[in-house]
Amino acid sequence: MKKPSRSRRPERAPDLPEDRDAVAHFRRHLKRHGSRIADDVRAFERRWKKQGVDTLHGIGIPLRPLFIPRARLDAVAAGFHEGMERIVTGLARDAKNPKALNQYVPIGEKLIRTLRGGLESPHTLTWFRPDGMLLKDRYVVGELNYGNGVVVSIGYTECLFDLFTHHPAMERAGFGRSSLDRPFMGWLAAIEAAIDYHRPAHVALVAHHEEWPFVVDDSPRVRHQVEQAVKRLLARGLHVSIVHEDAVFIDAKGRARVKGAAQPVDCFVVTTISCSFIDDPSPLDGPAKLLAGVDVAGAPIVKPLIGIAMDKGIMPWANAVGPFPVECSDGSYVVAPETFYVGPDSRSWMLENQQQLVIKRSFIGKDTVIGVASDEATWAAAVERSANREYVVQQYQPLPRTEMPVLLDGRVEWIPVRVEFTPFIVHGRYSGALARYAPDAPGLILSPPPEGMGMTMVCAT
Repeated sequence: MKKPSRSRRPERAPDLPEDRDAVAHFRRHLKRHGSRIADDVRAFERRWKKQGVDTLHGIGIPLRPLFIPRARLDAVAAGFHEGMERIVTGLARDAKNPKALNQYVPIGEKLIRTLRGGLESPHTLTWFRPDGMLLKDRYVVGELNYGNGVVVSIGYTECLFDLFTHHPAMERAGFGRSSLDRPFMGWLAAIEAAIDYHRPAHVALVAHHEEWPFVVDDSPRVRHQVEQAVKRLLARGLHVSIVHEDAVFIDAKGRARVKGAAQPVDCFVVTTISCSFIDDPSPLDGPAKLLAGVDVAGAPIVKPLIGIAMDKGIMPWANAVGPFPVECSDGSYVVAPETFYVGPDSRSWMLENQQQLVIKRSFIGKDTVIGVASDEATWAAAVERSANREYVVQQYQPLPRTEMPVLLDGRVEWIPVRVEFTPFIVHGRYSGALARYAPDAPGLILSPPPEGMGMTMVCAT
């Protein structure tokens, strides 16, 4: 694989390709109604606090959405989906030899052998939530994010949808509710599409037992978003259970069931927050074995567990398979940065090219080190611990820049920010997006959240 030139320097932060006319139009209306904004934000916080949801605060509450042309959003979604089709096809082929594939996708031969059946599922490509950088001529995929954390992230867009539908400038500027695509609704529609509605259907949301306390008790932010998901499913006339893998079984009549529920299960939705089935795959030798394939006694598994392998750690293998770049319908491209595993023999090269590289832990946990934002000692320490197959190295790509209005001391001010763009893609179609932003800084990353991080959604123009 070609490595970056030693003399190369990180690019100047590019501009986010927004609809500038729409931004300027919104800005004029925001100026006219700025005196109302602080009151509207306080009312927004109160509304969601009554529902048990703690929203972001301060500059973390956005005062505008991003304004992106719909044609661009549709093109990026279709292009990314095409790339993932190639990845799934390649995995299905290469997983026939788990020993060989494990050299490039190091999650363990046994885990590959256990989960590879899920690649045959018609629901493998149901939805994606990649993180990346939306640029003028391309979308750079930083993280595949096949499924982890989807319920939490799209749940927060419902809070933002409420914020913007009560926003005086949105209304006065003529940006209606239909321009704010709601990822949560796409998620609901994808689940309903997998269900046989011959009777009131039963949906089981399944989490790893180690994540179970985190989902239902330990983290209010996560719990509230999962509760919101359940409420929306119930409102659609569905029965819902939230369970971990130990609760899944097949009854004497050959029907999929979960403990404590009277009705058989019609659909399982794997609701992972992190990568616990890689951290602790032992349940796959026991109760979770039923969840390893395409379905449980005919009840489909939406987003099969093989999705845990579709992480940044798969990118070195994917580069060889060639899923990206994909040329999109609007002439732009979906691309992925060069990504590779490194060993002790790469140490000197990584030290020499610090400004051009990013080190990321793959599959398990979070550990991201940006060369351009690190001192030499921090970078050297990261190089030492990354000399194994738990880490990957990517070329550095600055996050794009735009301006966001924020509340500072009760006043609306526009500040420069960097933006990470996260589209939600259902059955190959754009279904809304979440964007994280933070005050402009070189080498900025948004996971883990930096100080002053906020989240907004997209208004398609």
